[in-house]
Amino acid sequence: MKVRIGIMEEALIRKHMLAVVSGKYRREPNEPKIWFTSLNALGQILSPENLVLLRLIIEHQPETISELAALSNRQISNLSVTLQTLSARGFVELVRTGRKVKPIALYTDFEIIIDSALEARINAA
Repeated sequence: MKVRIGIMEEALIRKHMLAVVSGKYRREPNEPKIWFTSLNALGQILSPENLVLLRLIIEHQPETISELAALSNRQISNLSVTLQTLSARGFVELVRTGRKVKPIALYTDFEIIIDSALEARINAA
């Protein structure tokens, strides 16, 4: 599945969120769902290792983090931190069933938007 990722200044991201929540701005369907303040910040989350991890989750659909650790050749503790980060940023869902946690990759294809027209719409809200 593909997601649009927006790159914009932190102050504008904050202004955008507040305008949406207050009803002053209606998000358009083609607008980014995930926001970052820079390409560097995005690159830290979508590193080559994390992209491989997302593909492993999609291809093998592991039932647990332990199973994913075995597939990815990573330590469970390190992998858990990475999955928490990916989950917090909206790329992975961690589904808890009892004591088990199943990782689900939400996106594997990305479109990056750096759109000054979007900034103008947000500033006008």
